[in-house]
Amino acid sequence: MTVRTLTLPERQRLILKEIVDRYIRQNEPVSSRMILEEYGLKVSSATVRNDMYDLEKLGFIAKPYSSSGRIPTRRGFRFFVEWLLDLSELQKTERLEVVETYEARVLDVSEAIRQTAFLLANMTGYAAFVVPPRLEEARLEKVLLVRMGPRTAFLVVVSDIGVVEQGLIPLETDMTEEEIERMMRTINRTLRGASLAKVRELAAEEGPEEWYERPERQALAVVGRLLERRMGQRVAIEGLLHLIEPLQRLAPERAMERFAALGRAIQDERAFPDALERAREGREGIVVNVGDFPLAGTEEFSVITFPYRPHGGLLGVIAPVCMDYGRAMSALTYVANRLEALLISSRGRAGEEEAR
Repeated sequence: MTVRTLTLPERQRLILKEIVDRYIRQNEPVSSRMILEEYGLKVSSATVRNDMYDLEKLGFIAKPYSSSGRIPTRRGFRFFVEWLLDLSELQKTERLEVVETYEARVLDVSEAIRQTAFLLANMTGYAAFVVPPRLEEARLEKVLLVRMGPRTAFLVVVSDIGVVEQGLIPLETDMTEEEIERMMRTINRTLRGASLAKVRELAAEEGPEEWYERPERQALAVVGRLLERRMGQRVAIEGLLHLIEPLQRLAPERAMERFAALGRAIQDERAFPDALERAREGREGIVVNVGDFPLAGTEEFSVITFPYRPHGGLLGVIAPVCMDYGRAMSALTYVANRLEALLISSRGRAGEEEAR
């Protein structure tokens, strides 16, 4: 039986929520007296103690010492998280209404991902990460080429969500600005709207069959190499150091051991993304793993993830199990909406520029 399917009496639900909430804020065991004094329940102390005893038998709370109050177990935290999720479910159209208006040039996707991870970490005070959109699904809007000097050009690859790559590229022969302009028009006329995976595939084949001019084939080969590198980009992680203080407060003798184990786990470029996929199992919206994220080294932590569009990106927050779930989920939803709006609006701006 899951936490969600187990029905608790209304008073026990209230007591459990207050125990978890107070423990998150105070980091100390919660007694029946504290609940009565702070929340003003119209029942006796004996009634609250009996309810707490029942919650303990069900595995929602535990008594760390014989004379202490109770603290939430992982099951208790999961109950609290599911209650918050029930309160915070929003339709996609409602979520987009809270996004601030944003006017900018075509978005640099890599910089946006890094800044988003930094913003989320600082808003929550926890570690944050952003999994980039699946660029192989993005579609080519245009390639920009500008002559910079003899045998050198500046290349910008713009997709439907923004700039995915840019930099200086070598040319096999010196070319005039007119020749580079013609080459750029040929590439854009032929490949605009193709997925970046298809562009990369054509680059490996040295271009479409009708391309006979060597410069176009050469430029496309460079685009393909740059996309190969970009599609393998890493998860952006910020704010790991934010976790040291709460870890030292919770278990000072094991704080650095836990911190080091977590750092190794989430910086594994293959294992961490694989674990994220297993943890979500195709589910939509916010997913919360309370001490059960499927990756060694994360056992003492909760991981909250939330997807964003387009092309299947993912944001997340990592913190000790006794984290402030309400604040983390609120920040995660807001930042995901903001990033989603930036990517979608960049998509629209790229199309408008092309039309002009």
